[in-house]
Amino acid sequence: MKNKFRFIGLFILALIVSYIPLLKLPFMWTQTFFHEISHGLIAIISGGNIERIEIHALGSGIIFTIGGSRFLTLLSGYAGAALWGSLLVLTVVHAGHRRAHFIAGFLSLFVLLSAVLWARDLITLAILISISALCLLAYRYGASKPVEYFMQFMGAYVILDALKSPLYLIDGRSFGDGASLSRLTQIPEIIWIGLWEAFAMLCVWLLWRALTDDGDPQIADRHKKF
Repeated sequence: MKNKFRFIGLFILALIVSYIPLLKLPFMWTQTFFHEISHGLIAIISGGNIERIEIHALGSGIIFTIGGSRFLTLLSGYAGAALWGSLLVLTVVHAGHRRAHFIAGFLSLFVLLSAVLWARDLITLAILISISALCLLAYRYGASKPVEYFMQFMGAYVILDALKSPLYLIDGRSFGDGASLSRLTQIPEIIWIGLWEAFAMLCVWLLWRALTDDGDPQIADRHKKF
């Protein structure tokens, strides 16, 4: 049960941090990056390109894409963030600090490459370099458990924000991914918000199911082998 208690603790900590203005900023930037880059990657996969990415000092962001499937690109932001966060938590839990070490290094390079390719303003460039440096510190100094906990917390924060952010679209304004999807498909925005919420909750449930119990003999066996 240790991993499940840690999972709950990470979400509680992420919720607390999300209400601390300065402390939450690096994690807000990270969540925004995953949201926007999910739009961009789907645009590329569906035949388009990324023109530029912007992440603002207070945590909002936008990505400009050309071509590709507009429907899939719009759909992918909130869903993509939930997936990125889930993969961070799940991969680290199942593989331990060595895989967490690798993930931290990969993310550092991936964010830095995104900055080089698609950042066009100094604020976005500075924010992406900061995120990259944060992951690099985790890679450089997190030789054991600290990097594992850090990467799990980052994942928990991203998932939590993927749960909270779609609810902000219920504001009566015709603005954002949900409103754009509604105009494109003629399906009410609240339906898309509900789908994003359901998908994020499904990710949380699957994570809960996937977390290993310390008492499972097969898991204990596998730990011994490694």
